[in-house]
Amino acid sequence: MPTETRYFRSDTHTVNGLTAFKLGTTNTTIHSTSSTSITVTAYIGIRVWKRSSDGVETEITGGLCVALAPVPVASTYQLVTGQWLCPTVTLAPTDSIVVRVYACDSAGGNQQILSGCNFSTEQLGAGSLNQSQWTVYYCCFALIAAGTYLVFFAFGSSTYPTRIEGFAWSEYVPPPPVIVKIPIMDGLIYVEG
Repeated sequence: MPTETRYFRSDTHTVNGLTAFKLGTTNTTIHSTSSTSITVTAYIGIRVWKRSSDGVETEITGGLCVALAPVPVASTYQLVTGQWLCPTVTLAPTDSIVVRVYACDSAGGNQQILSGCNFSTEQLGAGSLNQSQWTVYYCCFALIAAGTYLVFFAFGSSTYPTRIEGFAWSEYVPPPPVIVKIPIMDGLIYVEG
């Protein structure tokens, strides 16, 4: 059962029909930035989906942002953390996990996705995403103008090590073969399996 740190990388790939930044087990060296405006006291959080090979997404986080952290009002990036108890979710081996980053209020609502902030794993080859405590690290800050928070978010380098710790999953184990018993004659049985 791997338990990993997954980094919000600044390079992209296409998995299950979605082009997104990589959510990988190593970091990149060149960072990227994103921003958005929101008219509530700014928190930062994530929503999480599993995505099938035919592009169907099923949300795991129930429509609200989780792993919330208050965005510091500052003039430069600061590292803040939020936590979320990820539930156990059954996966197909070709599924990927998609994470999107949002600005939101303290209850996880009034959401505004940060521009372009779609992140995806590779196809995990997993049978399940396991229950585990995720700790999410965000490099962010906000400026306030006329009651609006302008939220800035950076990721993809050792200077901006935005990441998820505690990402746990189990490898897919195929079911055992089905054994079919076929009677042939005089009590003899042919076993096919």
